[in-house]
Order: sequence, then C-alpha cells, then structure tokens
Amino acid sequence: MLSVELLELQNKEIELLRLETKKRELEREKEKLLEELEKLEFKVRSAKNKLEEKLKELDELKSFVRYKQERIEELKRQKEQVKSRDEFKRILRAIAKNEDEIIKTKQRITLLEAEVEALEEAYKKVKDDVAPQAAVLRDKLDEIEKEIAFLERKLQKVKEEVERIKGRVPERELEEFERLKRKFNGLVFADVSTGACEGCGMTFSPAEYKELLKNLEPGKSKCPYCGRFIYSKALAKS
Repeated sequence: MLSVELLELQNKEIELLRLETKKRELEREKEKLLEELEKLEFKVRSAKNKLEEKLKELDELKSFVRYKQERIEELKRQKEQVKSRDEFKRILRAIAKNEDEIIKTKQRITLLEAEVEALEEAYKKVKDDVAPQAAVLRDKLDEIEKEIAFLERKLQKVKEEVERIKGRVPERELEEFERLKRKFNGLVFADVSTGACEGCGMTFSPAEYKELLKNLEPGKSKCPYCGRFIYSKALAKS
C-alpha cells in the first residue's frame, strides 16, 4: 500500500515534466528565431560593409588627388626658382606625371561613385526589406521570452510543491515509490475512469470494471493486468 499523497506527487512530477518539455520547445523555437534574425541582420551588415568599404576607397582616392594637386603646386613653385635647364625639365616631367595620375584617379573616382550609388540603393532596399521581417521576429521573441519566464516561475512553484509533498511522506515510502517508477516507466498510479488502465491500456469487461470501482481504494487497489496502483479521476471529481 502506498500513501495517496504519492498520487499527488506523481501528478506534480508529471506536471513538472510537461512544463520542462514546453520550456525546451520554446527555447528551441527561440533559438530558431534568433538564427533567422541573425541571418536578416547579417544581410543588412553585409550590404552596409560593402558600402562603407567603397566609401573608404573613394575617400582615399579623393585624398590622393588632393595630395597630387598640392604636389603639382609645389613643383610649379620650384620650377620658378630653378636655374638649371636639366632641373627645369625634370620638374616639368614630374608635373606631367602627377597630372596624368590625377586624370587616371579621377576616372577611377567616377566609376567608383557609380558603384557607391548602386551600393547605397542596395543597402536601402535590404534595410527596407528586412525591417518588417525583423520586427515580426522580435515580437515573436518577446512573446516567447515572456512565456519562458512564466514557465520558469511555474516550474519553481511546482518544484516547491513537490518538495513539500516529499517532506510529508515517510522515506521508506518514497524509496518504494521511486522503485515502482523505474519498474512502471514513471507511472505508478494509473487512471481507470475510461474503463481501461491508463498504464497498460488493458480494457476491463463491464463486470470487471464495476467490481474494480466498487472496491477501489487509491494507494491500495491495483490493475489486475499490470500491477500499477489504480484510481479514478471521475470518482475523485464526484
């Protein structure tokens, strides 16, 4: 015979299992949503990085042009002061070389500005496309986090109830209960209110069922087929 308080303990442990299973499901769903959100945010970062790289390159080229222009002005000042014909020619060649570099760089700048414009449009489009999708995912994540927080509070409450029940049951009975849990795959007490044993699934004949209910004592009566302790939810409610 087992204390009927162990039936309450079984129900609480089943509730714990259900809550923990639900929490794991929500955590897996949260992980998937976070992965989806990360993919969306990666698209935006990637488009932004490409744009910033081109803008940086463009800025470097423009700085190069300014440097070359300053260099040409410096060479022109030197040209006015030289007395040697060879030095004069050398400066002219240097000016021409710098001017040629400026022309080539400006051509590259023109092409790069077109690339930047295209990347700016692509970045804006990605942001516009991603923003509503990301908002939906964040809303879902917020709801899931609230559910998880609720389940954690519920889990803590049920765990405390489990410990209180265990504190009222003798150690010997708890040990026997744990042994039976291993034997019966966790279900020591089986409901028979449907006319069949919840544990083994065996359906009782009408006469057999009537006799079972007549003599039913939770914590004492057992299923004649599997040996689990039986009780009736229907009788408990009546």
